[in-house]
Order: sequence, then structure tokens, then C-alpha cells
Amino acid sequence: MIILTTVILSFAAKLDMQPKRVYGLPKEGNHVKIKDSFLYVDSLKLHLYTIPKVRDLHTVAKTVIGKWAKMYTTIKIEESGNDGQNSYYAKAYYNLVGMRYPYKRKSTVKRMGNDYYAVYEHWYDGMLDFKYYIEYMEGSFYRKNGRYPENEKEFIYHIYGSYNIYSKWLNDVLWILRHFKYQ
Repeated sequence: MIILTTVILSFAAKLDMQPKRVYGLPKEGNHVKIKDSFLYVDSLKLHLYTIPKVRDLHTVAKTVIGKWAKMYTTIKIEESGNDGQNSYYAKAYYNLVGMRYPYKRKSTVKRMGNDYYAVYEHWYDGMLDFKYYIEYMEGSFYRKNGRYPENEKEFIYHIYGSYNIYSKWLNDVLWILRHFKYQ
């Protein structure tokens, strides 16, 4: 019995219990700080309850979302408008990219609003939720294709139909992506 216990404990000690995909904010290189209803990143100081300009939002997205920041910003422009043209859901729910209430994945949603749209505490929670959605959909893409998406266009075609079913949405997002001006 002692030998069996020793073998099991030695085997358990060698197991890698760390998740293969890390959720939430990156542990290294994440320069986002939140204090007193403000978000600080690089040289920006943004109020969490005021929707930032697209350029500033994209700067935060590059840090938080990483590789898919351009796709996030593109979808934000299509779903809730450009600077000063924010949709009802962006203003009332801090839902900048038209996310619906999730039932199956990790989320930062506060509650469900009209027409199943997700309601967030502030715009940054909405951005984090989109990050979780991207991670979820990357897994879906991988299961379907045996690899991860190579670029934004390929990823947008993958989410089209489940994220948004309208061909106008797809055409608009692809047009915005082609004419994207933020670095």
C-alpha cells in the first residue's frame, strides 16, 4: 500500500496542471491598470464609463486582445459606430461589438438586456468578454479545420453566420478591415 501511494504521489507531482490556454488578461506584458473608474495603459487615461475614441480603444485592444485587436476594432466600428456615433447598446449596455448573452463560455457579462444583448459594467468588461469569445471561437475554428485562423478575414468568415447572419454585416466588416487606418 505504501509503495502504491508513493508511485501515485510521484506520478501526480509530475503532472502539468496548468491550463493549456490561459484565460483573462495576459500575465506578462499586460500594462493595463484600473483604479478609481479609470483605465491606464501606455500613456492613456480612459474613464471606464465613457466610451473612448476608436484610436484609444484600439490601443487598449492591442494590449488586451493582442493578435485580434484589428478585428475587434473593425467589428466595433460596424456594430456601434465610429467616434461619437455610438449605438444604443454601446451607450446603455457598454456593449461595443453587439455581443449577445453567452450561455456556454466564460464571460464578463453583468446581465442580459433587450433582445438577449449582453450588458456590461463598463466598456472594458465588454472588451474582455470579446477576448473570451475569440478564444472560444478559435477553438471552434481549430476543431473544424485542424489549425487556428491565419488572419482577420479568415476568422470573420468563420464567425459569420453565428455572430451575425446578415451579408451586409459581412460586407461592411470586410470593407472596414480593408480600409483600416489604426496601427
